[in-house]
Amino acid sequence: MLVQKLIWITLLRFLCQHVSAGASKAKMTTTKTMVTCEGESVVLKCDVGLIKVLKASYGRTDCKTCASGKPADQLSNTRCLAQSSLSTMSTRCDGTKSCTVPAVNSVFSDPCVGTYKYLNVTYDCVQPSAEAKTNTNTKTNTKTTVTCEGESAGLTCDVGLIKVLKANYGRTDCKTCASGKPADQLSNTRCLAQSSLSTMSARCDGTQSCTVPAVNSVFSDPCYGTYKYLDVTYDCVKSSADTKTNTKTTNTKTKTTVTCEGESASLKCDVGFIKVLKANYGRTDCKTCASGKPADQLSNTRCLAQSSLCTMSARCDGTQSCTVPAVNSVFSDPCVGTYKYLDVTYDCVQSKEQCNRCQMG
Repeated sequence: MLVQKLIWITLLRFLCQHVSAGASKAKMTTTKTMVTCEGESVVLKCDVGLIKVLKASYGRTDCKTCASGKPADQLSNTRCLAQSSLSTMSTRCDGTKSCTVPAVNSVFSDPCVGTYKYLNVTYDCVQPSAEAKTNTNTKTNTKTTVTCEGESAGLTCDVGLIKVLKANYGRTDCKTCASGKPADQLSNTRCLAQSSLSTMSARCDGTQSCTVPAVNSVFSDPCYGTYKYLDVTYDCVKSSADTKTNTKTTNTKTKTTVTCEGESASLKCDVGFIKVLKANYGRTDCKTCASGKPADQLSNTRCLAQSSLCTMSARCDGTQSCTVPAVNSVFSDPCVGTYKYLDVTYDCVQSKEQCNRCQMG
């Protein structure tokens, strides 16, 4: 009996030592897996540490997951994988403490039309390090702002410059900005304007503050009849090299403004001088500045006033601010009967010599 006890004690010590050694070698991570059916939203959260997405798949790889109440023909394709799943989830969630991502085609694309899909995500909660995709060499201050349709979002950094991380103009739940609105304007929770991030980045990245109206004329209307809101997450980073603005040459701040016909475009540089890069008075899509307009005034999307750039350059280049009416008497009428808008992209540059005025003929 004594020999048996000694053998058991020795064996237990051996096992404990190996288990302890294995645990010490492992990283202090908390791996979690989330499965979300199509049309719902996945919520990733770390109470301690930051999110690092390990695996992600939007599609269908078996016929049982999220199958309740669905016909067989929507479940039979089990080779359905959206190739962008991991990159999409990583872009939206890596380096954050929490994120919410709708499991919908407008976010991941549709890898198999007619199949009812689900989003399967595996992630860790890791300590801030080189493993996280965010740049932790600079101090960042992540902020989120939600702005109801018709109002203006104000982004500001007391220290550092704005870098937009996530943005959506639309509706992903039925509670946000819902006060006083009828149910039929809140029911569509799959409303995502695909240009939201690029629009916010173009207007705000690399600046200390920016104001962007949460309106269809800026973002287009991703879901007609739905009352929308603008949800933006951004960081305040140390230098403009950490933002998406071009810092290879001069210190420029690219801005875009869209002005409906009959109103006036206002261009302004708090620092530097205006240099107009692109301009068009006309119509290139059927959604911008479309509210309340009949279809026959929106159908011509090849409407381009050839003098747009020269007109804007002549009025604004080399100034710190300018106001230009978006009217036919200024730009001429490139498409009679079409309701137009003025779309302008410009930089704020350091010297007037960089502003090459367009010579009007």
